[in-house]
Amino acid sequence: MNNQTKIGLVGGIVLLMVLMVWMFSSGGDADIVNKNGRKPYISSNWTKRFELYDKKPLGLFLFTSLAKAHIDSSSKVMIAKNWGILDSLINSSPKKKSFLFVGNNFGLLNNELELVLNEVEEGAELFIAYNNLTDNVQDELFVRSSNSFEYNAHVKIKTIRRSFQMINLYQNDTVATDWNTFGTSKTYGAKKSLSKILGQDNFIRINHGKGKIHLLSTPTVFYNYQVKRMLGYKYAEYALNQIPKNQDIILLELGRLSDDFGTNNDNYLDDIAEEFGKRDDSYLTLLFQNPTLLKAMLLAIIGILLFVIFRSKRKRPVVPYVKKKKDMTLAFAETITSIYYSKRNPHGLLQVQKKNFYAMVQKHFYLDLNRKDQENVRNSLAEKSNYNRKDIEQLVDLYDAKEENVNDQYVANVLSQQQAFYKSVGIISDKTKDRIKERETVYRRSMLIPSIFILSGVFLFFFGLYYLVASIGIGIIFWPVGVILVILGIIRLSQPFLIVNGKSWRYYSLYGKKKEYNSKEITNIELLTDGAKVNFGTQERLIINYKELSRFDQKQLKQFISKLHTQEL
Repeated sequence: MNNQTKIGLVGGIVLLMVLMVWMFSSGGDADIVNKNGRKPYISSNWTKRFELYDKKPLGLFLFTSLAKAHIDSSSKVMIAKNWGILDSLINSSPKKKSFLFVGNNFGLLNNELELVLNEVEEGAELFIAYNNLTDNVQDELFVRSSNSFEYNAHVKIKTIRRSFQMINLYQNDTVATDWNTFGTSKTYGAKKSLSKILGQDNFIRINHGKGKIHLLSTPTVFYNYQVKRMLGYKYAEYALNQIPKNQDIILLELGRLSDDFGTNNDNYLDDIAEEFGKRDDSYLTLLFQNPTLLKAMLLAIIGILLFVIFRSKRKRPVVPYVKKKKDMTLAFAETITSIYYSKRNPHGLLQVQKKNFYAMVQKHFYLDLNRKDQENVRNSLAEKSNYNRKDIEQLVDLYDAKEENVNDQYVANVLSQQQAFYKSVGIISDKTKDRIKERETVYRRSMLIPSIFILSGVFLFFFGLYYLVASIGIGIIFWPVGVILVILGIIRLSQPFLIVNGKSWRYYSLYGKKKEYNSKEITNIELLTDGAKVNFGTQERLIINYKELSRFDQKQLKQFISKLHTQEL
């Protein structure tokens, strides 16, 4: 059962529920309008905040673009989403880096924080625009933290030479919010004020060794809608000018925490909307206010739960399940095989193998094989893995073959050497192969007929109930027929067509009757136009009709039968 079928089946059930609601309801409530008789305009673009490349009002697309334009042509902007990437980016070149973060909550693990601060001490720059810091970061930067705020819809930020008027918008209206400042906070290093709000610092620079740390307590000034304004653009430009232009910028996305981390203010936008009478009307609120719609929703939920319960009887998915082993799953190998057989592109499969191998090496040995200093990386890999240096070099060089030189045999050879490396360093073991041999392959019938049965049955069931509510006698016939159709559809849905393993073939008839055959007793296989005939011993035979199967299972079973037939010949 593929995803499209699942979505279609659930969508059909929901559509029928909507139809039943319309049939049972005498009419819905009128749309909510404002005093002028028009529906209020509610934008959906004011929900996500501080996403780097989001072009919506509360995104950081313009600020990120300004950061790229700020540095010179020999520098670049990079993103560190985890410890491994951060370490690789820092060590990618001896050039000093600038670390940048803009968001609501910021925090790093102790080892990550130590790495960044050590780089700053050697001459790097750290720029953090935030509302909240985790305790370990705050303890490293502040002797005493005593923040303050100004609650207003707009505020004036002043630097030594000029001032910048900032506003807070929601749904295109100005609304009051907290503009944080550092108050009387005291830092460990020497501090310099870069801008103020009502006489209190909101942007400071702290000396830390040879480098500097820039802290800004009002990250909302870098929203897209702020930077689109001339004053907002000038202030963003002023803030970025504090960072050297000749340094690469590393965006510290690994330090981005969820909005509800360490705070109860997890309904920020909803609170503002409620205060100013512009909360988005939820469809669930409408359902709960209308008893008829509420009953219909409960019936829909019950129907979906029944479907999930009966569907869960299908114990094994189309791709046979093998218990996950750390860093390696059989499902991944099966997926790659499926892609390869559908595309028949050896060079494409080789590139997938290359990415998989590089990712595995980085995860287990913390080495990036994409780095330019290949000689040092390969030597490090040989030392850490205790694997022959020449074999590593040969394997890595095989991944860079030209497309015209790559064929099925070449890919098989690379795979053999890759698996030899995995086995040697302990990533995989021989037990994986044993589990593959023991797995069961499940082939299922097409979902068209079960879907028609279930959808028709649900429709007739509620149609019969509707007639009974309306005191129409024929309804007593419709709802039992609907129940029978649903049961028949569920039986076909829950039972597979064929289950094959190393010991037996289990065939299930249209209505769930099981018949088992011994795999070792197969005498011969006859290929038919739309199926196959498998003979077991002298008397038993199984006739397979490919038309009963789904498209995916047809291809898989045809390949399996063809392979058995070839071995027989």
